[in-house]
Amino acid sequence: MEQRLDSLEPPEPTTILDSPFPFEKGTEVHFPTDVIPISQVLKEGTKIPFKVIKSEPNYIRPIYEENWHSTYWGGRWSYIPSRIHYSLHRIFPFYAIGISAELNFQQDVGIAFNTATNETDLDLYIVVFQTNITDVYTKGNQVVVVGTPKRTGVEVINIKTADIYPSNKEKYLLVQLATNGAELDYSLISYQPPDFWLKLKQKNEREKSKKQ
Repeated sequence: MEQRLDSLEPPEPTTILDSPFPFEKGTEVHFPTDVIPISQVLKEGTKIPFKVIKSEPNYIRPIYEENWHSTYWGGRWSYIPSRIHYSLHRIFPFYAIGISAELNFQQDVGIAFNTATNETDLDLYIVVFQTNITDVYTKGNQVVVVGTPKRTGVEVINIKTADIYPSNKEKYLLVQLATNGAELDYSLISYQPPDFWLKLKQKNEREKSKKQ
C-alpha cells in the first residue's frame, strides 16, 4: 500500500505550479527568446504540410482510464500531479524516439497511434484534443497549429522536421494551438533534425568500432 501511495502523490504536501516531471524542470531556460504574436506567424511564416494519421471526431476524452490505476504496471501512469498536468492541456507534440518513451507518451495521453521511422526524414507527431485542425504554420522556433475548437474529438497529425527552420536550435520549439489568432494552448519540445536516426546509427557504429 505504501508503494502505491508513492506512485499516487508527492511524499509531502506541496504546491506544484509547473511541470510535475523532474526531467522538465528548468524548461524556462530553453524557452525561445524570439517569440512573436501568432498573427505575425500566420502572416509572415511558412504554411507547412501535415498528415492526419488518426481522427476520431466523436472521441470523448475520459476523466480517468483503467491503465492510470496504481495497480496497473506498478502505478507507472498513476501519479496524480501528472494526470492533472495532462488534463490541463489540449496539444501534445512527440517524437517516436525510443519504445519506452513512445509507450509512456501514448499511455499518458490515452491515445494509441502508429508511428514510422525514417533515417533521414524525422516526423514530429502532434496530438490535439477537441479541435478540428485546418493548417500548420512555422516561423523561427514557433509551430502554430490552427484549428476550430469543438467539444469532442481527437486528431493526431505529423509534420516533417525538415520543414521547420528554428532560429535557435539550442532553444525549444514552441508548439501553439490557435484559433482566430489567439492561443488556446501550447507545449514545448526540443528540435530534432531530419537525419536524427542516421546520426544515431553512425554514432553507435563509431562506438562499436572503438570497442573492437
